[in-house]
Amino acid sequence: MEAPLNRIRRKAKAWQHRYLDRFIFIHINKTGGSSVEHALGIPFEHKTALEKIDELGRETWDRKLTFTVVRNPWDKVVSHYHYRVQTNQTSLSDSPVPFSEWVRRAYGERDPRYYDIPRMFMPQVDWCAGASGTILVKRICHFENLAIEFGDVMHELGKDVRLPHVKPSKRGNYRDYYDSETVEIVRACFAKDISAFQYSF
Repeated sequence: MEAPLNRIRRKAKAWQHRYLDRFIFIHINKTGGSSVEHALGIPFEHKTALEKIDELGRETWDRKLTFTVVRNPWDKVVSHYHYRVQTNQTSLSDSPVPFSEWVRRAYGERDPRYYDIPRMFMPQVDWCAGASGTILVKRICHFENLAIEFGDVMHELGKDVRLPHVKPSKRGNYRDYYDSETVEIVRACFAKDISAFQYSF
């Protein structure tokens, strides 16, 4: 159970972010969003742009600098897999499944044994676009160039904030994880991202 003082601090931080901060960050899973939230001292949350607009109102949304971080879909899926193994989601640590099989089951077949939280598997465009597909956030940062592009956003906001140093992954190049079938499964699942953000395998 959360301690009363921690609950008060969390609510105060949420109030400050909602009413005083001049920005809104849309945290897409496995794109470095936790580091961004930590650096900015804002609450952890996974909400889409439409959900934030519904929560805050369109006037507030339009008044603030809105931004997100996107990532190469094939790299993102590898990170997603490793995170789920590490945290034993859907028992992936207790009952290991090879990466290729997991991609086929979770992304290809949407097997409910692995495809448990649909928003964690959806295209990044769906996090930051409206019903018509138009991107609603003002700034798109790229995971592959995050330190520089995040710095540009902070400069625009007049904030002297830097991301903590992120150690490079030891898991090797994401391309080494794929076979021809899983490359195409990810291509199909993230077709909107590949088109909108110009990513390739």
